[in-house]
Amino acid sequence: MGNLFPFSLSWKDYLPFGLNNSSSSANRELSDIVRLRDGTAVTLRAVRLDDGERIQDLVRGLSLDSRYQRFFHPLHELSPDMLARFLQDDPTGAITLLATVQQGGEETAIAMAQYVCDPYPVRGEFAVVVADAWQRGGLATRLIQTLICVARAAGIAILQGDVLADNEAMVRLMVNMGFVLDDSEDGAYLLKASKVLEAPDWKCSPLVVLASEAKRKVEGRVGV
Repeated sequence: MGNLFPFSLSWKDYLPFGLNNSSSSANRELSDIVRLRDGTAVTLRAVRLDDGERIQDLVRGLSLDSRYQRFFHPLHELSPDMLARFLQDDPTGAITLLATVQQGGEETAIAMAQYVCDPYPVRGEFAVVVADAWQRGGLATRLIQTLICVARAAGIAILQGDVLADNEAMVRLMVNMGFVLDDSEDGAYLLKASKVLEAPDWKCSPLVVLASEAKRKVEGRVGV
């Protein structure tokens, strides 16, 4: 159902393997329900430590083209160290949001978005992936909007990511969402999409609460 929304995974090198998941019990229970363009209800929530297999199933289920566009490599599944980096939910360090639905009595991940601070609070590098059957339904837009709200609430100044230069749909989406597109240092086939995180013109998801405790802890450590 159209091209995947491809972003660079260059940020995966910034996090150490085995970084502890820092979510509180309340954060792990927090979720948001969004409606896609066809009316389907989808749950958005922060990743949990038990989501590893859900994430692997999402990646394994992608088409070859979708996997290549998302990861810039036609991998079949995430390596253990990559998967560990996807299981983070510290809004001042790295966080993954999952979009899930109930299928056959099981919670199934159909999309995910993440950012990693590089460094905090100067900027966050973000990425999004949507399962093939769920593309073009508005889910990528909702995930990016939620990332923007969470990142801004966490105190991050700029959100940015690499997008394929020939992906006209993604380029339009970035422009419509207020991102500025520049040439990327990572290759002529890429554009760097950047956005200064000012107050958005949409209603933020309740998931912004995820950022509150993490930001307070950081401010406490530096005496703000």
